[in-house]
Amino acid sequence: MKTVFKCISMIGIVLFSFNTSGVYAKTSGTYPIVHYREVPAPIQELYNRNEPDLGDVGSCATAFDSLSDDDKMVFTCSIYIKILAEGERRAIKRCEEMKQPKNIKAACRIISK
Repeated sequence: MKTVFKCISMIGIVLFSFNTSGVYAKTSGTYPIVHYREVPAPIQELYNRNEPDLGDVGSCATAFDSLSDDDKMVFTCSIYIKILAEGERRAIKRCEEMKQPKNIKAACRIISK
């Protein structure tokens, strides 16, 4: 009984430490992510404008080959979505469609804050 209690306690401590350390991100884990601080300033501005509409499960995706050339960046969001994975799937799909005409080589990734 003591061993089971110790095991459960340790699992709880580990989960709590991941959740409070900032390692945990609100994503489904299906698509690659990029942290908000790693995206170019113009994309950060667009994200900030769209963030209030994201709700708990909305997602934004981006791809960029340059940190300063707007023609080498794409950004899209899925808002008013009820399922996290569906929002991510739609955002990634639109990102892939948007990057082709601009000939962007970078992978589309979900923005995590």
